[in-house]
Amino acid sequence: MKKSENMIQKMFGSFAIGSSRVPIRSNVYRTGGGYSAIGGTGGASIFDSFDRKSPLLGNASPSNRISGYIDRIGELKGYQLLDISKLATNFFADYVTNFLVDGNGQQLVTILNEEDDSTDEQVTERINNILSKDLKILDWIRDHLQDYIFYGEYFGMLQKSQDETGHTKFRIEELHDPICVITKKKRNSDGEMEETYLARGEDGGIYEIPRNEIVYIASQNLRLINDLSDEWKENEKKQKKLILKGESNRDKVLKSESYMTSEPLLYALILKVKELVIKELLVSLISLRDLSSVQIFLLQFDKSIPLESANELCARATKLANNTNELGSFLSSQFDVISFIENTLTQSAKFVPDYNSTLGGKNSMLPLDKLTDKLLDIMQTLDQCKGNILGPLGLPTTMMDSTSGNKWQVLQQSERANSRVTGFMSGIKDSMISLVCTIYRTLYNDELDPGLIKLHIAEKTSVEYNNQINQSESVSGLVQGITGIVQNAIQTLETAAPLIDGKAFLSYIQTLIKNIDSNTGDLITEESLESYLKLLQAKVDSQYEQLGLTPDE
Repeated sequence: MKKSENMIQKMFGSFAIGSSRVPIRSNVYRTGGGYSAIGGTGGASIFDSFDRKSPLLGNASPSNRISGYIDRIGELKGYQLLDISKLATNFFADYVTNFLVDGNGQQLVTILNEEDDSTDEQVTERINNILSKDLKILDWIRDHLQDYIFYGEYFGMLQKSQDETGHTKFRIEELHDPICVITKKKRNSDGEMEETYLARGEDGGIYEIPRNEIVYIASQNLRLINDLSDEWKENEKKQKKLILKGESNRDKVLKSESYMTSEPLLYALILKVKELVIKELLVSLISLRDLSSVQIFLLQFDKSIPLESANELCARATKLANNTNELGSFLSSQFDVISFIENTLTQSAKFVPDYNSTLGGKNSMLPLDKLTDKLLDIMQTLDQCKGNILGPLGLPTTMMDSTSGNKWQVLQQSERANSRVTGFMSGIKDSMISLVCTIYRTLYNDELDPGLIKLHIAEKTSVEYNNQINQSESVSGLVQGITGIVQNAIQTLETAAPLIDGKAFLSYIQTLIKNIDSNTGDLITEESLESYLKLLQAKVDSQYEQLGLTPDE
């Protein structure tokens, strides 16, 4: 038996898929059921009442708890194929792909010797063969780049085996949920932090995977709270803490466990995405209702004609007008549509009798254009909703109608977009370094210093060029400013001498320049000051001589 739905649930439920609806989720978490559907009642929240977050309370925000993060990742899966999500994801993915090397026969990494920083040829060749031939790592990165940018991460399981010659071979296996993996760091008995990964299995359970069995591309910048146990509740209920006196105990202030993951592209904007989805859905519904509005026509009759005859004539006119529309026969013969849609699309004309223009002479008491006005209002706010999503990403809304120029110009003009591209590239590089360290540890049973790894997976991006241009402009402006100070000081001193003490004035200028940039200390030295003061004194003496005066007069 189909479960009944209330009006709010029907309003915020998407189109039916099979016999069920896919609801838009709220921020209220229910035990065992994730975030409840808008309009649903359900059980109590697993959080205390003061900690509940709902759009109706006005304090909804993305969760940094493990349960909330996992559930929101599930919700974001429904938004990945939205036009605005694809626009942002493709923008950054195309840019990152453009600067990744092809990898065909090219050395991806170089491993240096710890003693003299020379290249370890044997280890470098071995690891490059694994990356290029066994794992095809650059192809794997490109294949999953869209997911990495949208979800902030993509994980795989690193498996090893032995070939017929006894050499270790590596391959990458797919995880059940590769875009929702959490890094767990736990302090062992030796006081060191051990790193494992929490991944969700096909049964819904969370399982730990050792560090040596993970390969990923990720930018882990979101710290999570483990609310899967009840310990955090008890800690939060303790409002007052006693200050313990005596000798400090470092073990009491060190955290034994920590959890990190990657922040998805739209994680902080999920409520704005919901707003856009709801308004676009309303636009579709109102458009259908506006399309199906019946057109009412008035037939003029004299009072001498009986009402029954007028109604019969109107019915005939209605049938005649509607029968000229062949859409009804087409739909009924080709498709199984519900009668409501069929009637509203095919029976769009209604005739009513109007004696002596009585109705026609009246003002319309039921305006039929209200839905059209509401439709136009909502459509005008859609661009604002899209801007609220694209703006924090550093992308202009004009990208949607291709009036903002190409994407490279957009990136050059947007610091936010530059920052995100830099973050994506840094995530790929850090992930590659982690993979190289894992392979080295597996092959040689030893730890490799990440500082000895040199990557060659990316060409210099225009982001880096932009940074260099900005730096050069800053240096140029600084040099021009210092040069201007020196020139003005010389002109002032030559004009005002001997009224101003030259040595004291130049010492003041020297101190001023050093405060601007401490690296300018070698530009003006005591020797250069003495040399210039001698030159200045010679000019002053020459002027006295031309005037027939002596310095003492």
